[in-house]
Amino acid sequence: MPYLLLVAFLFGSHRQAEAKEDSLTNTKENKVLGIGQDYGTEKRTLELPVSSFEEKLKRDTTWLKIGGAFRLNNVYAHYEGQTFPLGTFLRNEWTWDTWRVNVDAYSEGIQLSFEYRFYPTFNTHFLKYGWLGYQLSNDTQLKAGITQVPFGLLTYASHSWWFQLPYYLGLEDDHQMGVHFAHDTDSWRLDAAYFLLAEPRGTNEATFGAFSTARYSYDVVPIPGNANIERHQVNLRAVRKWSGQELGLSLQRHELYNLQTGHKGSQWAVSVHHEGNWGPWNLKAEAIYYAYSDVRNDAGEVLDVVQMGAYGFGTYDVASRAALYVLGLAYDIPMQWGPVRSIQLYNDYTLMQKLTEVPGGPAFTFRNSQQNVFGALVSAGQVYTYFDIAMGYNHPWITDTFGGNALGSGRGVDFRQPVSDLNPTDTDPGWNTRLNINIGYYF
Repeated sequence: MPYLLLVAFLFGSHRQAEAKEDSLTNTKENKVLGIGQDYGTEKRTLELPVSSFEEKLKRDTTWLKIGGAFRLNNVYAHYEGQTFPLGTFLRNEWTWDTWRVNVDAYSEGIQLSFEYRFYPTFNTHFLKYGWLGYQLSNDTQLKAGITQVPFGLLTYASHSWWFQLPYYLGLEDDHQMGVHFAHDTDSWRLDAAYFLLAEPRGTNEATFGAFSTARYSYDVVPIPGNANIERHQVNLRAVRKWSGQELGLSLQRHELYNLQTGHKGSQWAVSVHHEGNWGPWNLKAEAIYYAYSDVRNDAGEVLDVVQMGAYGFGTYDVASRAALYVLGLAYDIPMQWGPVRSIQLYNDYTLMQKLTEVPGGPAFTFRNSQQNVFGALVSAGQVYTYFDIAMGYNHPWITDTFGGNALGSGRGVDFRQPVSDLNPTDTDPGWNTRLNINIGYYF
């Protein structure tokens, strides 16, 4: 019976009528309240907050929009050569993925945008973003609060429910606390931002991981013996736009501060990125180089890996220097088949070339990581379903041993044990595969 009630709720639609008048004809447009909105047929529009850029300085416009999503997730995994019985936690089961609340409001040129997420399976919840914005002109906006970092492909470098590998390194859909200036015209998009700190942590279940990892974005977080945090981040981004194409350059630098010793290291990153649209085709391509410099643990030792975490799970190693090559291709198929209005087919691939040099012989040679996701997004009314076949090679999530050293040195020959002289990095760890079905009702 509870399942029937859930299905009935998910397929229900609640909307309140809005009175719309054209403010340009001296009659006031007053969208007092809107519940629900059109989320389009792709990942970018599913997750993008309502933009006050659309209002074009309509000072007499006031609106409030409340939305959200409920998502279920199915996993069937083939990890390290084995499958798992039905009901195995996060290996072969259905889970309650997430539910979220979105609030967007606009009045007198000022916008509020807010999203809070809950992950019941992990007993974790946190703020994804929350900011106030002001329209300086038709094309220029200033935001303050927890906002998306303007780096690389925006809003996402990915098409799938999964992200591309840069996300798991804090280089895709990252959110930080600070101020963000954006100037967006038909020909150019220019962004400049300063972030004082990473976003504040939420709450998580201590048995899953450190409290510092209760967050949406992957950040360097403090753990015992390694109390580094991110702060004083600067981002610059420029994109040239023409005929459905965008070509851009992004720069990033931030400080790594050790809370115990006061030592300051740094990270810098650069990205060249392109997104193109040709009819039903969409291409995303990006090359990233990043490097952490003079980052030290509490004992004063220089680190060749940093510890990153999110979603309330344990932290994992990330190589201190690497290049990433990202390529994603999607094809849209519009249709009218019952409630189904669109299917988007896609394939997203990332290669992470680790450039960290570690003394100690071949046992500690860093091995590359890869990720490939082939799938489809099916849009049916307010229900959006991702069907993904995700494959990982030295990947922290697509494995029977979450996290560890996959994005650092790479797995050892015995993937369950740390890399050592007796357990060198595996020159061919093989691919793991996960079939993932995510069903979401967005309102």
